[in-house]
Amino acid sequence: MNNYNPERTAWLVMWGAFIIFLLLCATIPFGIKYYLEHATTPQNATLEVISGTVRVREPGTAAPIAVTQTMKIREGSVVETDETSRGIVTFEDGSTTILFPNTQIFLRQMRVATFPWGVEPFTLILDQARGRVRVGAASRATTARARVFQVHTPHLIATLDEGSYAIEVSSGLSQVSARDGEATVTAQNKTVTIRRSQRTLARQNEPPLSPLPAAQDLIVNGDFLDPRSRGWNDQIETPNIPGVPTGQLSNPTLDGRVTLRIYRSGSNQTSAITGVVQHINREVSDYRSMRLVADVRIQYHNLSGGGVLSSEYPLILRLKYRDVYGSEAEWVHGFYYQNITNNPTLNGEQVPQNVWIPYESGNLLEILDPRPFFITSLIVYASGWDYEAYVTGIRLIVE
Repeated sequence: MNNYNPERTAWLVMWGAFIIFLLLCATIPFGIKYYLEHATTPQNATLEVISGTVRVREPGTAAPIAVTQTMKIREGSVVETDETSRGIVTFEDGSTTILFPNTQIFLRQMRVATFPWGVEPFTLILDQARGRVRVGAASRATTARARVFQVHTPHLIATLDEGSYAIEVSSGLSQVSARDGEATVTAQNKTVTIRRSQRTLARQNEPPLSPLPAAQDLIVNGDFLDPRSRGWNDQIETPNIPGVPTGQLSNPTLDGRVTLRIYRSGSNQTSAITGVVQHINREVSDYRSMRLVADVRIQYHNLSGGGVLSSEYPLILRLKYRDVYGSEAEWVHGFYYQNITNNPTLNGEQVPQNVWIPYESGNLLEILDPRPFFITSLIVYASGWDYEAYVTGIRLIVE
């Protein structure tokens, strides 16, 4: 028996079409409104090469291009510096990102609302794979709408308010420092907020640390709590005269602290150098201050002052560096307690005998001319006849 009812079917079709019509009448305006409010348009940025050659791989291309001047770059581009190049990327809102040597970033998102009445924020999202960048997040007053500025690394996500930030990525960790402004750093479901002169870091598969002071120590094992071979290489000069002794290095504990002892005896008024060197190899152009500090103690020396050439002290700190043009330079500071024969003491400082003296250099980035750009090494040594000196707490603090 056939129960087909053409009239009922017609009514069902008619009511179904009417309901669809009403739904379309309701959803199309909302869809148009949503599109007008949330549509975004990709933006360009400007890459300016500061030095060397910067490589750019644009979206849809297989090979990077070499850039030596200025060019516009699109969303989805990869920008990469090598060991000799630096560049600066400027975004539409005036924010900047300086790329230091051996750095790579991916411009994942650079977008602004398509229409004036759009509600989407101005969005900048960068992926930093390695290296160091200095981000200058422009004032919010430069754009009429809200802004989202994020830097993603393999270890964390940093959301940046207006201000100045340094972000460093190495194989095992990422670090964010705030010179000015406020940033929230998230990793492993934990969020930390840092403000002016603070920093935080996150290691692989670990949450970020609580805020730390922005100042960092570039010296490894400056307290000699680990074996001296961690961070330091011995430099012991052998005199050319047979039977003349070399100096000795050891790490005794004195007054409750582990020290580096530099000792030589029986020299018969022949000179020799004894000390340690640490290879730092760090660019410091982005920092505002750099101070070398150490606790020093001069026990004995029989060569007066700095010797006849003002180059031989029982304890010397020698910082080697390159300026912005790549020229070699150095800073030297010696310590002594007696100068019976009135030898010259250029770059020398007289201190009490057998007393711990806390030494601080002052801001070397302001004192030195030419200004340091790249620190190569720090040498801590004695030069002269017989000597006995102690040093510990060696730090090269940058901020």
